[in-house]
Amino acid sequence: MYVYFAHPCFNDSQERFKKEFLEKLRTALGQTDYGKAVGIVDPFDDTPNIEGNRETKVKLSRIVMETCLRMLEECDLVVALVDDGDTGVAFEAGYAHAIHIPVILISKATCDEANAMLIGAAREKVDNILQDTQIAKLARMFEWYYISKERDSHEPGKN
Repeated sequence: MYVYFAHPCFNDSQERFKKEFLEKLRTALGQTDYGKAVGIVDPFDDTPNIEGNRETKVKLSRIVMETCLRMLEECDLVVALVDDGDTGVAFEAGYAHAIHIPVILISKATCDEANAMLIGAAREKVDNILQDTQIAKLARMFEWYYISKERDSHEPGKN
């Protein structure tokens, strides 16, 4: 199962958050029965950070969008960090919702501060995501989605 991680990563603070979050998440996934079956897809691994250069952003924007959406379409679940008001995260979460990929919102504080449409599109919300109990909760959600997906793929008439 692949999980697309929609998040801003344009400054040192966002980069530090990403690193801490992914370390904690991988540790929590390692403590579940199905954690090894979960792959995290980070769009920043395959696309350049072009937000700081207007000319480059305009020139490469379509390629970045197409690359990110292709990666997202290959995933089973989206985790969207709603902090920092990033419109790219909102776009990715909205697209995922439109193509019926479940969206889980996460926040360093509270998801309730996010845009109402993001909240409405989400299947789940996890506040205070860097707390160990909350990371463990997210890992268990992944496990539940994985088990559900596996079960549904073995039922007659399900593809």
